[in-house]
Amino acid sequence: MALSPESLLLLIVVLLVVILTLLHHARATAAKQPLIRRPIKALDPIRSALARGAETGRAIHLSPGSGTIGSRASTVETVAGLLAAERVAGEAALSGAPLITSSGDAVAHLALRGAVRQAYQRAGMGQDYDPADVQLLAHQDAMAYASGMATLYSRQKLEASQMIGGFGQEVLLASEYGAQQGVPQVGGATSPTALPLLYLSTDAPLIGEEIYAAEAYLSRATAPHARLRTIDTLRTVIIVAIVILLLLAAAGIQLPF
Repeated sequence: MALSPESLLLLIVVLLVVILTLLHHARATAAKQPLIRRPIKALDPIRSALARGAETGRAIHLSPGSGTIGSRASTVETVAGLLAAERVAGEAALSGAPLITSSGDAVAHLALRGAVRQAYQRAGMGQDYDPADVQLLAHQDAMAYASGMATLYSRQKLEASQMIGGFGQEVLLASEYGAQQGVPQVGGATSPTALPLLYLSTDAPLIGEEIYAAEAYLSRATAPHARLRTIDTLRTVIIVAIVILLLLAAAGIQLPF
């Protein structure tokens, strides 16, 4: 059975992603390319907290947001937050810094629990993983989750808080309370309602697509860096394709899809 033009195009894109990811992973493993080209200063508070956490005994809070996995509006941001949380968990397991993580969706909670457990196991510190440190504060209720985060801030002295993922305007409730408590906060979202609020209330905001690069900047593993390079390459390919399609349209050439 012959493939339709749309199916053929989708197959080409999938193959391109797989090939680029494998290529960049091989090059990163062989150290034939720089892993990071420019710094993201917004992540410095988390790095500093990881260095201090083992000495002070104060926990680092990690949150992938109140978004729902499976929702078109928040899945990508939530997954980005989960990946960033997993990388910090791995570094915390190695350094001995305590963690406390929270989420606002039952599915995201299960994914967060698995990500943190795997991070500790990869670091060889599986015995230090405590399921009680992964808390479900609400379920699909953004304001209730933000209120839960504010309560968490008031009950426990934190070394820092990382809020990267699916957030909306409710993030101001948590981030403003954290600022009043003097908690160093790193915030990241793509929502236009959350970004200005994070910029005003957190020490270090990640702007837009920087949340997708956060996991690579927070990890020494090669896989996140390979994914980051793949995303950068695909962005370039998409820009070139758009320019070519515009030129073809201006020349009056019709494509079969």
